Amino acid sequence: MKLKYVFLFFLGMAIVACNNDDDPKEEPHDPVAQALIDDAVLIEFLQSHYYTEEKQIDTIMNGETPLYDIVSTDAVVYNDINYKIYYYVDQEGIGISPSRNDSVQILYRGFMLDSTKFDENTSYTASKSWFNLPQTIPGFRYGATYFKEGEKVNYPDESFGYENTGNGFFFMPSGLAYGNSGSVSIPSNTPIYYFLDMGKVVISDTDGDFVSNNDEDVDGDGDATNDDTDGDLIPDYLDIDDDSDGTVTWEEDTNGDGDPTNDDTDGDGIPNYLDADS
Repeated sequence: MKLKYVFLFFLGMAIVACNNDDDPKEEPHDPVAQALIDDAVLIEFLQSHYYTEEKQIDTIMNGETPLYDIVSTDAVVYNDINYKIYYYVDQEGIGISPSRNDSVQILYRGFMLDSTKFDENTSYTASKSWFNLPQTIPGFRYGATYFKEGEKVNYPDESFGYENTGNGFFFMPSGLAYGNSGSVSIPSNTPIYYFLDMGKVVISDTDGDFVSNNDEDVDGDGDATNDDTDGDLIPDYLDIDDDSDGTVTWEEDTNGDGDPTNDDTDGDGIPNYLDADS
């Protein structure tokens, strides 16, 4: 009897081992390789699609001009990986362009390359019209900077909109979008694109400490999300005490001019709000 159970035990172990060997092993994600794959997919799409008079993107059927012939290319390095964003400015707009650290009021539509629309906003009065760019995906932060704002118009029914806006579209690889994890509506490793209409640009101060997000970009790389002066894992643009000295930033404005960036009590070249021993 005991021999029977021993035999069954080893048979079971053999089955488990066999099943483990046969199970496909998931390859580790290689973001560098994926960036190259995504770029090839984007180029193929741009070469086989065109921009219609109705400001849509459609498949080339009768020799229309490919998107690839009209787009501009922006080389982007993010997390030490080289990417490319492809964009087209249909109308330039008349105001300023945002930095990646500002806030914008926009209309937009987001698509996957199979034409599936995963998100949109068609009203400037909707809650989704305002975006704080540092809190969006990297490719969107870059894409918004290609367009200039318009001018606000108040209509007789007391609604408002924007005219002479900058608009067009931009394509991004998955590494600048939702990456290997994807989202609720977007599969992993999926390049996407947006149509965007730029209504208004606001120079943003997200944490309300009287230092703009742009001025919180201490390393000067154009991205305020990766600056953390005191190493508390809170980016400076979200941190009202950037040097963790117990004094909030606006109270370090010792000359009272409303600008904490020009106060340096100990004369060491470091503004008080970034200087824990000031």
